[in-house]
Amino acid sequence: MQRFEYCNANTCAEELLALGPVNMKMWYLFQWLTEHEQLRYGTQAEMVKLYINKELVAYGLLENYEARTDKTTLYEGDLYQDLGVVHFVTMPEHRKKGYASLVADVMYKDIIQPLLVRHNDVRAYVTASERAVPLIQRTAIDAANLVTQFYSDATFKEKVVMQINPR
Repeated sequence: MQRFEYCNANTCAEELLALGPVNMKMWYLFQWLTEHEQLRYGTQAEMVKLYINKELVAYGLLENYEARTDKTTLYEGDLYQDLGVVHFVTMPEHRKKGYASLVADVMYKDIIQPLLVRHNDVRAYVTASERAVPLIQRTAIDAANLVTQFYSDATFKEKVVMQINPR
């Protein structure tokens, strides 16, 4: 039996922290939340967790920057709004079963798409972490709303403008 559960990571950080090293990059976010109860600068961590037979098998997390005023950039007369970074984690024993794709689809439809719709008056986008890129690209997200260079020394023009608004 499969069940999706939605939460803000500050309400389920202990559960995710208990998963240990499977979280790798997410470990610090969950650790921060257990110590401070909220992320800095208004960032929210919205999650979709997938349970199969009451066992957590995969989750998606959006570091939501919607409330952050420092995540807007005016570039050549256009306003760009960075709405956050999306990550996906599948428990090692459940990889290659399609669970992350299921989570990505639900996360896009229920969290990311409504977020993008709320910001249709600017060039709004989300960024996918390295492992999240192929998963989120298989959803219905428009390429004009997705930046795929998570860690990059590229300029804003190269990383964002040319990717979501190629001319």
